[in-house]
This record gives sequence, structure tokens and C-alpha cells, in this order.
Amino acid sequence: MHKKLTDESIAELSQQIGQESSLPQFNTAATLDAIRHFAQGRGDDNPLYCDPEYARKSRFDGVIAPNTFVLSCGFPRSRGLSGIHALFTGIDLHCHVPIKSGTDIVATTALHELKERQGEFAGRQIQQTSITNYKDSSGQVLSTLYSHAFRMERGAAGKSKKYKDLERKTYTPEDLAEIEAAYDREVQERQGDKALYWDDIEVGQQPADMVKGPLSVTDNIAFLVGFGLVFVRAHRLWHEFRGRHPGAGVKDEYGVWDVPERVHWDEGLAASIGMPGPYDYGPQRIAWFDHRVADWIGDDGWMKRLSVKLTAPNFVGDTTWIKSTVVEKTKEGEVTLEMRSEDQRGRITATAIAEVVLPCR
Repeated sequence: MHKKLTDESIAELSQQIGQESSLPQFNTAATLDAIRHFAQGRGDDNPLYCDPEYARKSRFDGVIAPNTFVLSCGFPRSRGLSGIHALFTGIDLHCHVPIKSGTDIVATTALHELKERQGEFAGRQIQQTSITNYKDSSGQVLSTLYSHAFRMERGAAGKSKKYKDLERKTYTPEDLAEIEAAYDREVQERQGDKALYWDDIEVGQQPADMVKGPLSVTDNIAFLVGFGLVFVRAHRLWHEFRGRHPGAGVKDEYGVWDVPERVHWDEGLAASIGMPGPYDYGPQRIAWFDHRVADWIGDDGWMKRLSVKLTAPNFVGDTTWIKSTVVEKTKEGEVTLEMRSEDQRGRITATAIAEVVLPCR
């Protein structure tokens, strides 16, 4: 039986606003292995993240983590409202300092805000915003994350026909050749240790598009290896997790308790919430935006803020193109990019704003 959003359950949850608590962490330190696994999980082998010898020659004097690595060090899931489906919708990440390999990371989070709205997709919804601080062992704040999710009744979501006409693509050799050519260009287009100067940037400039896909379940698993496992637990550990978190599981077609994360690989569960198929992880697409920015700004640049709004699911079989435009040169050294992820249908699945700092001549 599907549970309902009620005034009482929402009022009870609102009492938790501002109450900071520790966050379960997949990674508790930015080790060389953890950094490499996260980068490679998004399809990135940037030597600044993966090659200690190369990274020692950079201004960081060693390997650093991608800015979105902190998402693997504690990612706030929706709290409360047991049995109400959660759909992650975006983030606003403030990156204060580079995270060097060997840094211990402690994550604390609090419910920041609740907003009620009526949605086309699933009727009554709650937008739930959390604030998470990532600190090193000395207490220095490394990054601050605001994350957003919509909570919706599973039954209402499953009745939606929003995606009923969306077709899954079958690729021709010509389709794949275009994608493979873009992958072949990617390393050549990476800025790397060649400085990109603020003085040379012009408003309206468009960095080369970056491709991700066609998305497969294997891509989702590769990302999960680096991003982390919270719900995905084996045998007794899954049994004990459900004991601590009643309502965390969703039964499969055989009546067995399994994880709600199956929407990323299970056709049936995806269909039950109104989706035509499994889809990517929200943080996965966020990491793709980070990848595009890092390749463009090179080793001497810095992304100080990334805000992402996820606007539509990215389904297995979809190809995503990350597109960017310089929209502003603010004070000296600072540039703002508008970005979007666009699938093979021309459908925009996410938008982003990236604020970066570049060296000046």
C-alpha cells in the first residue's frame, strides 16, 4: 500500500530543520585510490587526479580530488517521510579550497528548508533542501553543499504519463562513429598544464562539447563504485540496515526486499514510478559538468561554485552532450559559464552555472 504525504508528517519533519548531525560516509579520506576511482567512474583519467608523478609538477604539488569528490564523502539522502518516493533534483556546491590527497574529511548535515508544491509529474510534492559541510581534521571547511530533492507519493508518480511517448534509441554505426570521434578528441582538447588565461576569454565563447554515453547500466555501476554505496548492502548488512530504517526497502516481483536504488537498473521498478526505463544518478550528471569544467580550465584554474538543476531523467540508452557558454567575465580572473546537458533528442536534462577563477597574464 502506497503511503501518503500528510500535513502531520510534513509538520513533524519540519521540526528537524537546523538540527546538524553526522552523515554516513562512503569515503572518509581523499586517498589516491578513492580519488582515482571517483574520477574514472565519471569517465575521467585526468592525470591531476590519477597520476601522482604528473600532479607533483602542478601548483598543487600532488594529486587533488575533483571538486565533486566530496559527494562521495557523505551525500545527504532525503530524511523522514517513510515510504514517500524521493527524486533528487539538484545542488549548489561551494568549493572553498582544493582537497589534496591524504586529506581526512568529515561530513555533517542538517535539514535546511522545506517547500510544498504541486507538480505535473506526481501531484503534491515537498522540496527538501539539506546543507552539508565537509571539513578536514582541523575543522577547516573544504566545501559546502546545498542539495535538493522532491518527495512524492509512489502511487501518484506511477500514474503519470509524462514519458509515455518517449522512445528509447537504437544506434546505427554512423551514430556511434560521431560519439566515438568526440571521445577521441577529448584528451587532445583537455587544457591540462597549459594555462588558460582570463585575459583571453571572451563572453559568448563556447568550449567544445563533451559527450557522455550512450548511457548503460554498466556506466551507472562504474559511477557507483567511485561515488559510494549507502542503500546497496549485502545479505545481513542489508537486513540490519532495514531494521534501522523501516521503509527503506522496496519488494521486487518475487516479494523480496531490495533497494529503491534499483530504479537505476531495474526496468520494472522504474516503470512503477512512471519512467520508461532505468536512469542515471543525479550526482553522476553533476560530476559530468565538473569534468567538462575541469578539462576546460586546466590545472591552473579553479571552479569555486557549481549549481546544477536536474530537469529531466537521463535514461539508459541516451547520449548526453555537455554544452557550455561563457556568459560573464566578472571581476578580474573570474568567469561564469552557463551549461546544459542535452540528449540525442535535443531534450535538455539539466542546466548548470559554473563560476571559475583563471590566472591573469
